[in-house]
Amino acid sequence: MTDEPTIEFRTEERNHNGRVVLAVFGELDLASSDVVGARLDELRAAGEPVLLDIDALDFMDSSGLRMVLQAAEKSDASGWSFSLTPGPEQVRRLFESTRVTERLPIVGRPER
Repeated sequence: MTDEPTIEFRTEERNHNGRVVLAVFGELDLASSDVVGARLDELRAAGEPVLLDIDALDFMDSSGLRMVLQAAEKSDASGWSFSLTPGPEQVRRLFESTRVTERLPIVGRPER
């Protein structure tokens, strides 16, 4: 048994300068990436520009990586405005080790 607290996944959504900022917290993994991917699909279908704020993630696995890559590909294919923040060090290392950094529309974090 471990004494470490369980990290709860959650999202927050807000509008900033004409785009939806979808912030994700906790772990973006097999269980949570489908939730985020479905919300991104809804926003894309509505024509809403999106910034996926991943800076507060504690962890991202290959499921989260796949979801982010799919969103970037849908953006390229349809002209939908999608971007994401760089994320914490663990996520940046994941992007670098899988050599996808250049394929992602990474931008700075918006002001609050």
